[in-house]
Amino acid sequence: MHNTTPPKRSELPSSTQLKRSTIIAALSALALLIVVILPSEYEVDATGIGRVLGLTEMGEIKTQLAEESAADAAATATPASTTSTQPVAAVSPELTNRVDEIERKLAEVMLKQQLRERVTATSRRVDTKAVAPAKTVAAVPAAQPVAPTPAIKSDQTTIQLDPGQGVEVKLVMKAGKSAAFRWTANGGTLNFDTHGDGGGRSISYVKGRGVPQDEGQITAAFDGNHGWFWRNRTNSPVTLSLQTRGEYESFKRVK
Repeated sequence: MHNTTPPKRSELPSSTQLKRSTIIAALSALALLIVVILPSEYEVDATGIGRVLGLTEMGEIKTQLAEESAADAAATATPASTTSTQPVAAVSPELTNRVDEIERKLAEVMLKQQLRERVTATSRRVDTKAVAPAKTVAAVPAAQPVAPTPAIKSDQTTIQLDPGQGVEVKLVMKAGKSAAFRWTANGGTLNFDTHGDGGGRSISYVKGRGVPQDEGQITAAFDGNHGWFWRNRTNSPVTLSLQTRGEYESFKRVK
């Protein structure tokens, strides 16, 4: 073992030095809270430095998008109608294949039964002379199911948004499927949020503020609805044009 010499009392910091360090750390944390955190997270810029550094605008974007996401979630949770019918349960591909297999086997049994009935009727019509043996009819092999190829869909729509109005368009997609898109505000600008939801999961792909147009490709992270939410934050009406093409099941305007 190595012997270590404890520090002398004179080498330890005094209580005054500890208090001074604590006060300096608290003031530094307070300055960081006022100058950086409050402008960038809550739009509170008491000193004006946050606007110079661009942090206040970041806080405005986060606050607006948070309010819009909360409003969208509340609108989605509200039932569309109290008289809506119950959703129909989806039929699994395995069950469909089993039903097709049973139907093919029934068709083979019926075919063999018809052949036996024809042979019996022919035997009754002939006399007692020897009859040449009938040819054996080979059963037709059942066709193997072919996996459907994903259909490529394309849609386009034009929507006019008044000042303060928002709209949401979703593509129903399977996980891993992709769709190309292009949208334009036709001379105006829009705030947007590209996101997805389904099966209790949600994801935000990209957000923007004051954007005149955008294009690219969206790939579904999971089974569900994937698309865009736009809101017109300008003082004039804006005409939104959207075009999509890809491997999605349906195209729908949520609101």
